Amino acid sequence: MKGESILCLAAANWSGMWARAQQFMTIFARQGNRVLYVDPPVTYLSPLKNPSLRGQAADRLRRVDERICVYTPPVILPFGNIYRSINRINQRILGAGMSRVYRQLGWEPTICWTYLPNTIDLRLRPDLFLVYDCADEHAAFPGLIRKETVVRMEQELFSRAGLSLTSARELFLRKKELAPDLQVVLNGADVEHFRSALDPGLTVPPELAPFPRPVIGYIGAVSPWLDQDFLAAAARTHPDWSVVIIGPVDTDTSALTGFPNIHLLGHRDYRQLPSYLKGFDATVIPFRVNELTRGVNPVKLYEYLAAGKPVVSSDLPEVRAFGEMVSLARTPGEFVQKLEEELAGDSPGKATARLEVARQHSWEARAGAVEKQIERRRGRGSRNSG
Repeated sequence: MKGESILCLAAANWSGMWARAQQFMTIFARQGNRVLYVDPPVTYLSPLKNPSLRGQAADRLRRVDERICVYTPPVILPFGNIYRSINRINQRILGAGMSRVYRQLGWEPTICWTYLPNTIDLRLRPDLFLVYDCADEHAAFPGLIRKETVVRMEQELFSRAGLSLTSARELFLRKKELAPDLQVVLNGADVEHFRSALDPGLTVPPELAPFPRPVIGYIGAVSPWLDQDFLAAAARTHPDWSVVIIGPVDTDTSALTGFPNIHLLGHRDYRQLPSYLKGFDATVIPFRVNELTRGVNPVKLYEYLAAGKPVVSSDLPEVRAFGEMVSLARTPGEFVQKLEEELAGDSPGKATARLEVARQHSWEARAGAVEKQIERRRGRGSRNSG
């Protein structure tokens, strides 16, 4: 795929935790396509939940490189995922902002790639090829939503998309009746980036130096679906361990902050993550198991494996597929036990085996699979929103 102009309506900020949308768009830009990456709009109430959003610039265009621009849209009205009428107003606000941006850029999109069910109310040109990349169970997110409203918007989006994808097998099973030709394209890793954690010459960040070994590491959002009881159990049972958490915080962490051996470091730049992983002795995916997380194919799993690190995870359907490469835990006590076993049994040979598994799940391979689907669908005609 080359010479396309892609409008990406993302569910995560470009400058936030790097995941599926940023990886795909970076690869497509590298191949000779132009990308306008649109950060998810915030509402007037968003700073009440997440104070870090206060003062965030809105209605702003910035250039990342020669082929990627990022647009932070205007602030929108709350309750758009409760009342469809409000979502229609919000999508008109978003559409007007993007029209101004495209006039400024001097080009128009040929592909709209969305992660958001509410895109269904955005007016798009009839000739625009629409991709819906379903990477989450949106109706299961906590917050100001009405499940029935989100489900209905997603149903309509599936029916209009020229190509529908899911990032998890569990999501495929839930959604396949809505999109008969739904395709599973799992998440992956930038393998060459994360394998540098195995490089003897890579320096571990100095801020990890004071923490006693072993270091148990988590990289990702500290959100309501993070099972803090698992992490607290590890810190309580082993006060000689250090539990290091890297990622933005958007939930109460009082269950963790009382432990002197739990360290919340906050967000770190994606480019730095391999050096932090090098300083970890084991990595974890301690998610609460619920409707939302059962549909998650964790990007961090592939990144941990590419770094050669032992992984202990909650018992998530998508993680079970990795068999003996990952230890699964159902209770806090079992979580601690599995960490003990992984730390005691780790070896250079196991690190190499993990890397080899990760090599089978590169973002480049995933992007190639998507490109083939787009070419096939466009070759036979497509359905688009109007």
